[in-house]
Amino acid sequence: MKKQISSISNEQIQHSLENNLRQYLVGNLSLPQVLNHIEDDKLEIGITSYTDFQSESPHYHTQAYEYQYIVKGTTEYMDVETGQEYTFHQGDFYVTPPGIKYAQRSQPGTEILFIKTPPGNDKQIIETTDKVKKWLEGK
Repeated sequence: MKKQISSISNEQIQHSLENNLRQYLVGNLSLPQVLNHIEDDKLEIGITSYTDFQSESPHYHTQAYEYQYIVKGTTEYMDVETGQEYTFHQGDFYVTPPGIKYAQRSQPGTEILFIKTPPGNDKQIIETTDKVKKWLEGK
């Protein structure tokens, strides 16, 4: 099989994000999605786009490191075990290592490019406190 350069156009990516919060660009994906992605079993790469204020259920990953770059906007994290808060803005790059239990909330218009390795769904949802619930609501 001849090797070739694979690509996904900006138009395809933007179209897929019109009705979807998250789209994977690269990976060996088990769930169907709107966007045709590039197959790879070493990592996953995708884009999360928050049109409105959005919070993610508190969770942690058992194996995956998630490397993230803020394309635009602002996102905030709370380490739910220590209460420490982190704020990331456009242009910031950060990593969430496996085992760290966190909550995340993002401001409207935030877009994040993420790289996850190793690939696979290792997300573990965790119970949350009233304090974290209020924080997730932006209070």
